[in-house]
Amino acid sequence: MKTFPQEKILKDDKLLFAKWKTNTVSTKQFILMQENAFVFVLKGKKVIVQDGGILEINNQQLLILKKGVHKMTEYLAEDGTFEAIVIYFADAFIKHSRLFDNVGPSQSGIVNQDIMIVGKDKMINSFVVQYCNYILENENDALIMELKVVELTHLLLKKYPQTQHFFTSIIQQSSDLRSLMEKLYKENYSISQLAYFSNRSLSKFKRDFKSKFQCSPAKWILSRKLTDVRFYLVNTDKNMSEIADETGFESLSHLDKSFKRLYGITPSAFRNLSAVNQIDKP
Repeated sequence: MKTFPQEKILKDDKLLFAKWKTNTVSTKQFILMQENAFVFVLKGKKVIVQDGGILEINNQQLLILKKGVHKMTEYLAEDGTFEAIVIYFADAFIKHSRLFDNVGPSQSGIVNQDIMIVGKDKMINSFVVQYCNYILENENDALIMELKVVELTHLLLKKYPQTQHFFTSIIQQSSDLRSLMEKLYKENYSISQLAYFSNRSLSKFKRDFKSKFQCSPAKWILSRKLTDVRFYLVNTDKNMSEIADETGFESLSHLDKSFKRLYGITPSAFRNLSAVNQIDKP
């Protein structure tokens, strides 16, 4: 789990309550969440980058995050601070809560989201006050902590029925390499860093990757980037520098050499050819 060396925390084997306060603005960066989390913003805003869009979570909302990799940062409040209560919980906590004993697998028509945002009401706000008091008084009672989070989960299921599929998918989730790589392939991370984000050792990451994609991580990443380059060349008017930036190439020369090595033609020549022959046009 993420640690907060300067913040007070309560924890047991299943849960970790943390009150997080910062006055430093971080850049948007990928963070590995090793456990699922409820996030109650108290001051400022939490920002999540997802599918190219920006989601802002304020103190009138509750954010639920699945474990995995998320791109995020914080906006400070007017007094120059960001403050939140974060409750980390393992998959097993949901599985053993008995709230889902009669719930079957997620419906095929339901898209398994990585995050869920719901509005806060008086009941949920009362939980925030209680959690703040537990942390303030150092009330590190494992049974109370567990009961209060089960109660919160039950309340969410009752008020927001769509959360049932979200929580059910937490029980059923696995570390999906394809989903992870689709998030990270443009970021120029090392193989060791990718292994860390996948929560695997380097050797296991390489084995699992080979089994999943039938090639090395480096080869798959390059091919995936070049697929994007090809799309931009045919379907946009972006110049080569813009395309290199959009697709995660660190230099134009690297893009040119890689593209020509795979397709036998330079990107500029490919764009001219596609304009004449309508290559790759929808």
